[in-house]
Amino acid sequence: MKKEDLSSLILSILGIVIVIDAILEQFFNIGIKQNSLVIGYCIAFILLSTKFPNILKRKTVTIPIYIMIIQTVYSIVKTYTY
Repeated sequence: MKKEDLSSLILSILGIVIVIDAILEQFFNIGIKQNSLVIGYCIAFILLSTKFPNILKRKTVTIPIYIMIIQTVYSIVKTYTY
């Protein structure tokens, strides 16, 4: 397995886990938001996307980051409107 494929797989799995964790925490009040995991994911995403530019063409890598951005916007709106 190539390094780019392995990196893509790790980012995909980690992104899906973070998204599910955030959904459970935001909507069902289950668990605690893992801020250190999210920060590590963001750093890994930036570093790996600069090293492997083709990784950004994979939907399994980009869809979780888009969902995280939407969740962040939702959280900010929810915090400042209620």
